[in-house]
Amino acid sequence: KDPNVLAQSDFLWDSDGWTLQGNALGITHGARMIKAADNDDSVWYFVAPDKFVGAKRAAYRGTLSFRFGFFEYNSEGQDFMDKEYDIVLESEAYGITVGLKYVVPAWSFRSDHEIELDEATGWSLKDGGGPPSRPDMIRLLSKLSAIKIRGGYYKGHEDSYIMSVKLMAGPQDSVPTPTKTSLKEQRIHSAEGVKPDEGVPPPPEDDVPPPPETEDDHPGLHGEF
Repeated sequence: KDPNVLAQSDFLWDSDGWTLQGNALGITHGARMIKAADNDDSVWYFVAPDKFVGAKRAAYRGTLSFRFGFFEYNSEGQDFMDKEYDIVLESEAYGITVGLKYVVPAWSFRSDHEIELDEATGWSLKDGGGPPSRPDMIRLLSKLSAIKIRGGYYKGHEDSYIMSVKLMAGPQDSVPTPTKTSLKEQRIHSAEGVKPDEGVPPPPEDDVPPPPETEDDHPGLHGEF
C-alpha cells in the first residue's frame, strides 16, 4: 500500500459511501464508477465520504485526482455553465470554504484531472474573498469537512460520472512540525543565555585554592578616618 495515498475510491464493488448534493436524480454504481443525472440547469455535486475528510493536513501540496465524464448531455442550445466552482473544499471548524473553477473542459465527454492542493494553484475563498493564504489552506486541510466534485454543467438532461478518485499527500517538508524541547534542554539554553555578573570573580578551578586576601582587598580598613 502506498503510504502517500491518504484516501481513494475505485468504486470496484459499490458507491463507497459517496453521496450527492443538489438536484440530481440519485446516485448509482456502475463499472468502477458512480454516476448521477439531472434534467435541468441545476448545479450539483458528488460528495466524498468520511475517509476523505478529517485530519488531512498531510494533503497540503498534495493532489486530488479523478476522472470525470458524461454518458450524454443536452445543452439545449445554451453555453456550457462554467461560472460555478467545479471543486469545493470545506472546513466547518475553521469556517473556510475554497473553490476551483474551469477544471472540466466544455463539450468534452471525458477528462482526467490532478488538482494541486495549495494556495498558489487557482483556488479562491468562497464569496469572492480572493485567493486563500498558506495558513488558510493548512487549517482547511487539517480539519477538512467536505470534498465536492461538480456533476451538473448543462442546461438540459445530462448523465455524469466520476472514477478513480484519489487524495495524495504532499512532500513531507511542506508543513513544518514544531519541535519539542525537553525541560533539561530548556534549562541548558537558559543558562547559556545568562551572562555572569560584572565584578564577581569566577569560581575557582578544581584543586586550586583562592588567592589570599590582602589589605588592598579591604580598602575600608586602612587610610585616614
